[in-house]
Amino acid sequence: MLEHGADIKSQLRFGASKTDLAIAQLLQYNCYARYKEGAATHRHSKDRETPFPVYMGMSVYTKTRKRKLVEMLNEHGISISYDRVLEISAQLGDATVSKYVEDGVVCPPVLRKGLFTTSAMDNIDHNPTATTATTSFHGTSVSVFQHPTKEDKGEECGQLKFGEKKVKTVPELPDSFTNVRLPSSPRRNPLLPRVM
Repeated sequence: MLEHGADIKSQLRFGASKTDLAIAQLLQYNCYARYKEGAATHRHSKDRETPFPVYMGMSVYTKTRKRKLVEMLNEHGISISYDRVLEISAQLGDATVSKYVEDGVVCPPVLRKGLFTTSAMDNIDHNPTATTATTSFHGTSVSVFQHPTKEDKGEECGQLKFGEKKVKTVPELPDSFTNVRLPSSPRRNPLLPRVM
């Protein structure tokens, strides 16, 4: 209605666009149940939170990590607050770690069951040679690839379960997930030639 006019034929022909949905969601998000006269700031209610301001806040934070930018967008009613972004981020991390513990394996929650899956591993080494460097890093990167076909698209693993409790930090993974024991070397067969 905002973009194509009030006539029904144009609404049926064009339908709702992304901008129509964004405007509608921002209107919903910026309507206050209780408005306090003379208050310096007004808080948005979580039950009136729509996907667009959540998406904006999370996107800007992910790309820039700038608190001031997220707060500026929040003051203009376009984004959720910086504290809410951190709360949602911690809830996502908590739900993901809980799924890892439940499944007994660390895998991205978007992987599908029953699909042919391959992976590639590589070292991540950061050993700075600068005289002012104080740390180095060594790790392993694992990339996982799934190969769906037209006939077999796999089975969804299920949604992440968000708890009702307020989470401020992401819990640590269990030691069994983060510390990998060195494999024991098999005893050398005396009949095999020694390789130098």
